[in-house]
Amino acid sequence: MTSTTFEPNNWLRALTEIGGGYALTSSRKLIFAVDRCDGEELSRIMSQIVGAPERQEAIKCTIEQRQNGEMAA
Repeated sequence: MTSTTFEPNNWLRALTEIGGGYALTSSRKLIFAVDRCDGEELSRIMSQIVGAPERQEAIKCTIEQRQNGEMAA
């Protein structure tokens, strides 16, 4: 991922590669499971979405599309 382009699929993949997980509730709240993640790696990944509501929304839309079978995980 570059600083100019945000790819939610790549972001979700990076989170799961370090041992994290995610869920989207029926009220569209993002939940992250991060208890087994390395702190430095997690900080690097999370820094890409903290304070970036448009990126958080892109992640939510991507998860919804996956849940609806509109794209492969």
